[in-house]
Parts: sequence; C-alpha cells; structure tokens
Amino acid sequence: MKNILGLIMGSIAGWLIWGYFTDDFSVERFFMFLMGIILGYLFGRSKPKGERTI
Repeated sequence: MKNILGLIMGSIAGWLIWGYFTDDFSVERFFMFLMGIILGYLFGRSKPKGERTI
C-alpha cells in the first residue's frame, strides 16, 4: 500500500510541475492516468505469484 501511495503522490507532483511549465492542467487525462494506476495495481495484486508474467 505504501508503494501505491508513493506512486500517486509522485504523479500528482509531476502533474503540477508539468502544468506549471505548460499551463495545461488537464484533469481528465490525469484522472484517467490515476485510475489506470490503481486498477493495474489492484488486478496485479489479486493474482497469485505463480500466474504473473512479464
């Protein structure tokens, strides 16, 4: 859980820095990115370790 919170906080910081330099604070893209991170983490965590492939 600590890893996912760190990833979310890092993505928020990156979004704020990117938005500051480009004046493009696109909330829709950021929300889709966060939902992808969270869903990927939850689905990846729910599989047993023997089934994971890269």
